[in-house]
Amino acid sequence: MIRENVFTSYENWTKPFVSEVAEIINLLKDHGYDANKLALVTGLQEKNVSSWTAKYKKEPFNVSTIPYPCWCFLAALVGRQNIAMSGEVIKVEDIRRVLRLFKPTAFGARNTFVCPTSEQFAKLIDSGLFEEMTAQNICELFNWNPSQFIESLQTGKLPFLNWCLIVMMLGINIQKMVLKDLEAPLEYVAE
Repeated sequence: MIRENVFTSYENWTKPFVSEVAEIINLLKDHGYDANKLALVTGLQEKNVSSWTAKYKKEPFNVSTIPYPCWCFLAALVGRQNIAMSGEVIKVEDIRRVLRLFKPTAFGARNTFVCPTSEQFAKLIDSGLFEEMTAQNICELFNWNPSQFIESLQTGKLPFLNWCLIVMMLGINIQKMVLKDLEAPLEYVAE
């Protein structure tokens, strides 16, 4: 069972236990996403996942080393969307208008993802299109280093996971975007 206080905004976040991270990973495995396939579609490295779940059977209550953005991403993959904003999303009147700012290759699994360009990022982030979509706000939500984040936007080299978290702020379902082989929606529900 996963505690609810690990599915919160960064300022209220309690780091999950290794057993809680392992529960999410095992749930994904149960739905057809073993370590290799998960790495292919998410870009999460197997060695990192292993370190986040280290000794979960022997010492289940050790606190995981998983970074908050990675936890947000895993939570979204099991149906707990946008925990950084308490499940809320930025109100978008016409999501198609936003989607048209980017090529379709920006909205898929990691193995097909083509990072948007700096010009495309500039149309969304700090553009005034959405008040909440500022580099500063995004960095605060996900505990990112602002200078690294801004540099990745300017060079068009934003990591896939970070891109997923940003588009999730707009209400795009990351689970559907990344986990194309799911037969039915996956929803983690606390028991």
